Amino acid sequence: MKSLLCAIVLISVSLTGPSSAQAPPAAPAASANGATVVGVFDRSSIVLAYYRSPLWDAILADRRFELKTVKAANDTTRAKELEKYGAESQDLAMQQLMGKAPIDNILAVLQPEIRDLTARLKLSGVVESSTADPKAPSVEVTPLLMDWLKASSETRKMAAEMHAKAAN
Repeated sequence: MKSLLCAIVLISVSLTGPSSAQAPPAAPAASANGATVVGVFDRSSIVLAYYRSPLWDAILADRRFELKTVKAANDTTRAKELEKYGAESQDLAMQQLMGKAPIDNILAVLQPEIRDLTARLKLSGVVESSTADPKAPSVEVTPLLMDWLKASSETRKMAAEMHAKAAN
């Protein structure tokens, strides 16, 4: 049903063609006192979900395939680069999970969903919960980002356990 609705929307957009009139951007959501609302996410949950996602699996599969191909072609230079990429990626993931490295690569991948959430929920922005103003109104978007990353129930359980251990 969802794919049918998407197909209908795509067909109607293609039939009507591009429009010169654009809808005004949605105004950021306001709390009861008029302050804008920011979306917040739990960093460690998102790092875990990203590195356990089908998206990351596909990236690794592509790299493994390329490595196999260049090894078969005796391209030792490229093979070493790919092996280095694997080791560096694993190290980066651990550093990010421990909060010792920025998550810019993950945020770049999440940008389409962050833009969508910002517009759909009328947020002023989306930030890590640790950097949000605790006095400002906020809405938790971690589960929505994990949905977009197609986090499994096992990943969600691991994230919840990790979060619980960090709270103790």
